[in-house]
Amino acid sequence: MTRSLLWTSLFCAAACTGGYSSAGTPAAPAPAAPVRPAAGAARLQLAPGTTRYFIRQDVHIQQDFAGLPPTMTLGYGLYLTATIAGPADSTGFLTSFTVDSVTIDSGTQFPPQINLASAKGFRVTGRLTPTGEFMNAMPSDSNTAASLANVLPRFRSFFPRLPAGGIHPDTSWIDSTTTTEGAGATTITTHVLSRRAATTWEDRAGVRALRIEVSATYRFNGAGEQGGAAFTIDGNGTGGGVQYLAGDGRFLGGEAHDTTTLTIDLAMQGITIPRRQTAHTTVTALTP
Repeated sequence: MTRSLLWTSLFCAAACTGGYSSAGTPAAPAPAAPVRPAAGAARLQLAPGTTRYFIRQDVHIQQDFAGLPPTMTLGYGLYLTATIAGPADSTGFLTSFTVDSVTIDSGTQFPPQINLASAKGFRVTGRLTPTGEFMNAMPSDSNTAASLANVLPRFRSFFPRLPAGGIHPDTSWIDSTTTTEGAGATTITTHVLSRRAATTWEDRAGVRALRIEVSATYRFNGAGEQGGAAFTIDGNGTGGGVQYLAGDGRFLGGEAHDTTTLTIDLAMQGITIPRRQTAHTTVTALTP
């Protein structure tokens, strides 16, 4: 699932009344259960290294409520550098994400509290576990982190999620997570069930990479307040995509899409807003 759920809350609050996301409190994921292992095959895992990425995000929102735009389209891209430092210790690899720049499409308007000028050089540091989860995130500046809450990627799930011990072709597994994230005064709890399969080797710009196919279903609910107006959010969705992991353990990017159906309720005003949202994200590795 992409960043779109936090976009949902952000634009809901802005429209109905007139970032970096917190690490949240993830429940322990269900144990990954690899099946169909190829006997004797070496398993592929994430490895130390530095890679620069370009991330493209497109979100399309449809809503049915008098006084609000029936559709909104948001498009932007950002460049960032991810560094995984080795060797790993008991908590994983020391890992950092540094934002180089953010560009927005003509016609895309962000709320005034989002300060894109502060993005350059912003850094988040934490630990990357062997299963691909980024944890214990610490931003370089808390004010910038709050301002960019709904623009930056979800670093916690930026890298491919892997079963313990790694993967090889013809491996599939299932995992489930429950996370609570916040953007401003809004908090959303999301339950995700993901099915993943490492299928075959492919050529990615001259690099041999293992293709990982992902499909997911999710449900979420949350609440927030802005401008003195309280609201709740409830919905569900489906998503899918593909990720690529090089033979040397570098994440080479991929593509994801999801579709979300939700309802926004403002109880004090007696208002209910149905919304449908689609998002498409591409991640491209720019360095060999």
